[in-house]
Amino acid sequence: MNLVPKPFRGIDVRALREAWRTFRPALRGQRPALVRSVLLALGVTAMELLRPWPIKLVFDRVLLAGAGRGGRGAVPPELTLVAAAAATFLISVLLGTLSVRAAVAAAQIGRKVTVRIRRQVFEHLHALAVPFHQSSRTGDLLIRLMGDVNAVRDALYTSWVNLLARGTLFVGVAAIMLALDPGLALLAMAPLPLLAVGITRSSRRLREVARKQRRSEGDAASHAAETLRHIRVVKAYAAEDRATEAFARDARSGERAGVRAARIAAQVDRMTEVLTGLGLALVLFAGARSVVAGTLSPGSLLVFVSYARVMYKPLRKASQEGPRLAKASACAARLLDVLRLPPEDFHAGGGALPFRGDVALRGVRYAYPNRAEALRGISFELEAGDLAVVRGPNGSGKSTLLSVLLRLLRPDAGQVLVDGVPVERFRLRSYRERFAYVPQDVQLFGATVRENILYGRPDATDDEVAEAARLALFDDVVARLPDGYETALGEGGATLSGGEARRLMLARAALRRARIVLLDEPMAGLDPEARPVVAAAIRRIAAGRTTLVVTHDPVEEIGPDVVLHVDEGTVRRVEDRRVRRPQQVSAAW
Repeated sequence: MNLVPKPFRGIDVRALREAWRTFRPALRGQRPALVRSVLLALGVTAMELLRPWPIKLVFDRVLLAGAGRGGRGAVPPELTLVAAAAATFLISVLLGTLSVRAAVAAAQIGRKVTVRIRRQVFEHLHALAVPFHQSSRTGDLLIRLMGDVNAVRDALYTSWVNLLARGTLFVGVAAIMLALDPGLALLAMAPLPLLAVGITRSSRRLREVARKQRRSEGDAASHAAETLRHIRVVKAYAAEDRATEAFARDARSGERAGVRAARIAAQVDRMTEVLTGLGLALVLFAGARSVVAGTLSPGSLLVFVSYARVMYKPLRKASQEGPRLAKASACAARLLDVLRLPPEDFHAGGGALPFRGDVALRGVRYAYPNRAEALRGISFELEAGDLAVVRGPNGSGKSTLLSVLLRLLRPDAGQVLVDGVPVERFRLRSYRERFAYVPQDVQLFGATVRENILYGRPDATDDEVAEAARLALFDDVVARLPDGYETALGEGGATLSGGEARRLMLARAALRRARIVLLDEPMAGLDPEARPVVAAAIRRIAAGRTTLVVTHDPVEEIGPDVVLHVDEGTVRRVEDRRVRRPQQVSAAW
């Protein structure tokens, strides 16, 4: 038997239940604030229930008595009028005060819940393995993180508090009306079944529309993020109109879904208004006949009309909560799709002590989903302190090799060993902390130069930061910057030249206390003047460390000890150029 009330059967209750279990920790420590918020909401309800009674007193004890139609009571009409006016003013003051405090309390709780849920989702996104991020669109993830979280917050707290307050108001109004005149009360409630059916149908339709709207908004956000990130290419190919049209196409799809959602919600409001009018008309017609017949006082009829309006007001608001919860359930399902994905295991294995730097791969194989194998049984060994260059054509598996070494990708077969120990025996985070890595693309943050270097080791001193910049031959660039190390960079280091950006990333790697350094195309796209400077920086940083450099460029500038020629995912040839290595290691390491 379905125990879900009909107005809310369009909601994905299973998703909301799972969302409640998943995000309930966000409410931890909020019990006193929740209790205060609920009490304030109930206080507002009590004031709503008291509102019509002073008017009843004025009609029945003052106006009718003055017209000679009512008996005089023990209290003079003038005193009753003063008391009713004072009560009306006091109820209005209390209603306004409690409403403001209830709104502030709800905002405070909602803010904390939102931040905590966002942090939970953001942390999980960072814990997911690289293949997930390679197959996901950044804009869609941002929509989930920012927009969907707001909807889930409403489902966890805001909607249920609203439903509690409005449900209490409805029950209170219905109880008082039944006590005053059961027949008239039942007449006022006659349109409720029609309203329940309409809300049920609308909520189900709105949930599907909300899902489509979120998908379209995610596509539009992803397209916007991608084109803005590659704005140079867009402009270089005069593709502004094409980019705008593609963005507008996704945006229009979201807009159409949003209009459909607004239309459905508006239809619910219209239906509620019509049924409210029907209930009021029935109450007014039957109540007026009762007043004429002398079975109901005019003041009681005013109370009934006022309560009929008040009764339909929470129902109108509750009718909005149904679609709101339907939308929240769709957003919750999108968030749960991400949170159900298993994160990387950061706890298995033991802590990695500082490595010597011996590296060995034995028959390592890896294939990307729906693609041919990138690594096809690759094997080689490097001794501690080797400076190795990995060369080969595009698509031969060179960058994949570095990702496997860094455990960003898990090999399908074979074994990776560091200092003779299989890498799976090391705890993942402590293992990665023993590496320094420079990616193929320029990946800098829109922060200061110092903050970008410190990303390699946040606890480093100013002297260590300066030494890392010196090793990477970036200190002369710092000297030319207007604010030195405090100079703020544009997003992605856009204010630096290609060679300067590469050296800044090398400085970040130099600051890290790592015995193994992985460099992915560190000289790609550099002009002839910048290449020898970056090559010199690589040699300085690699001194005494096991270093793998993926490159298409001539190897003579780097002067490697070993050259690995990779083709079709296997090592075809190894050139051993080992010379006597320096015995000293830079203090920056």
